[in-house]
Amino acid sequence: MLRDSSILLVKRGYPPAKGKWSIPGGVIEAGEDIYEAAMRELNEETGLNARPLGIIWIYNNIVRDDDGRIHYHYVILDVLFDSQSIEGTLRPGGDAVDVAWVPFNEVIIRNDISSTVKKLVSKIVSTGIKYIEL
Repeated sequence: MLRDSSILLVKRGYPPAKGKWSIPGGVIEAGEDIYEAAMRELNEETGLNARPLGIIWIYNNIVRDDDGRIHYHYVILDVLFDSQSIEGTLRPGGDAVDVAWVPFNEVIIRNDISSTVKKLVSKIVSTGIKYIEL
């Protein structure tokens, strides 16, 4: 979720990325579509509800161990929500231990923010906000 040159992030409480700030999200459950999963995860991890607009970014994230073997492999679909439709009370939940609006300029310089969020914010800053409706 984006608002006023800030992005809504959650601090992860469990591996992978324990202690890192990242975009609210998780696994798509059987039978869910992308927007249903994104709305569920947004609510579970932040207490907020909002209307999805489209996919803002797709990222193939492969994390390898020290020997080069694949440790995690995620295909990340970041959904853009309509910030004008936000409802609820901001609070951490699910596997999130904290939640905050973080300014774009802070995202890029902090060491506790996931590399995928940094790449997304850098893209937004350089090219603007573009999304694909499904």
